Amino acid sequence: MTAGERMSSPPQRVSRPPVPESLLVPLLDTAGEMLRTLEPSEIPPILRPVAEFDRRGLARGAARQQLLRAIDAEPEFRDRSVEQFLARSEVSDALETWDADDAFALVSKASNESTLPVLASALYAARPQGWTFGLGVACAAFERLRLERQAGDDDRARESQVAGLAESRRRAEAARASAEQRAEHVERELREERQSRRDRDALANQKVAAAERKAADMEREIADARTAVEGADARIEREATRARKVDDEMRELRRVVKEAEAKARDADAGLPILRRDDLRALVDAADLAQRLATGLSGVADQARRVLERKNHDDDSVPDDLAAAAAERAPDSDKDKEKEKKDRELRPRRAHPRVPPGMVEDDPDALDAMLRTPRAVLVVDGYNVSMLAWGDAPPAQQRDRLLSAISELQLRTRARVILVFDGADVGGVLPPRRPGVRVVFSPEGEEADAVVVRQAMDLPVEVPVVVASSDGWVGEHARESGAHVVSSETLLRALRR
Repeated sequence: MTAGERMSSPPQRVSRPPVPESLLVPLLDTAGEMLRTLEPSEIPPILRPVAEFDRRGLARGAARQQLLRAIDAEPEFRDRSVEQFLARSEVSDALETWDADDAFALVSKASNESTLPVLASALYAARPQGWTFGLGVACAAFERLRLERQAGDDDRARESQVAGLAESRRRAEAARASAEQRAEHVERELREERQSRRDRDALANQKVAAAERKAADMEREIADARTAVEGADARIEREATRARKVDDEMRELRRVVKEAEAKARDADAGLPILRRDDLRALVDAADLAQRLATGLSGVADQARRVLERKNHDDDSVPDDLAAAAAERAPDSDKDKEKEKKDRELRPRRAHPRVPPGMVEDDPDALDAMLRTPRAVLVVDGYNVSMLAWGDAPPAQQRDRLLSAISELQLRTRARVILVFDGADVGGVLPPRRPGVRVVFSPEGEEADAVVVRQAMDLPVEVPVVVASSDGWVGEHARESGAHVVSSETLLRALRR
């Protein structure tokens, strides 16, 4: 039967087995190319939401589902798509060789030659005899290949995880050894500092004791000097009294001498002159006055020296005591240095790689960061899905976002933690995808706190990227050392 004969009669509505979308990619790609050539009036209503998509957009899961529904529900669109698809040479070759009796052999051959999607699309489009059986065999073969591929991916992921754990253990042991060396070095410095401080305290105590002894000696000397000064003052007062008395006697003697001289000039020759004893008394009085003046000068000099020494000692004692007290002051610079070293020992989170010239909140930069070895992406689920599919129910939002995230994970090989609010899921179990872990927030706790906790609980050597446009989530995620990108940036990366 030729392709023209197969298309001459409309296909019968026959129940078909569920066919994975990946097996119908050639047919859906042809339908997408044909959709782009249709006039707006020719576009089926079911395809109008995706009519403006480019080739890359039509190759995504949601658009392909719409194309498949249009092929099943719109006869005119199906006929035109099937006609264009059956015109391809590889499709004609697959149908020419099709025989339901040899379905297992043909499907096995197509699997080995990686043409299984072409054969499945040809059977689905042309629907020759035994096409449903052939599709079932193709689906079984595809599922087997998928399971084998998944098992291989799981094995490689486990091997990568084991290698990562071994590397983490090696780095942890190296970090522990380095930390032990630093701790030993710091402890040795602390012991030396304590010994140095004890030595300084002992020296300061000795200086203080010596200064106190010196101060006591100086106080005794000051007391002795004060006693000497008081005694000198008393002697000066006594000598001053004697000097005043001698001065009075000398003035009396001068008066007597003057009177005697006056009498001698006025007296006649018969009067007697000044006696020898009187003259000797005058000479002795002059000598006594001279010795008294000399003695008073010596006492004044001694009192002046004592006063000068007292003033000098009073000024020097506080300086010695201040120097000794300064030796006892605590050394705060060492404490500051220790605090600085403690801050340097704190570990910091590893950073994902961002190529030079790129802005971090950009799809290309996000793709590069997720390709960093051991990188983990933590996604604020509903914050992203509400931006992309806000009109859809929560369950559909979760499914669509999980499908898109799974494609991103396969492309970048980064681990993904997808966090949703658990208030509306009830007893639904989190779905499982390779490399993607879905987390529902517990009852009574918002998903924002779970997103931040998931980022903070990861080891510091793991680069973490958090996708959320929530301000609170972004602020607290940055405090844990994670890089934060907006939900819009993640969506742009998912649409590539």
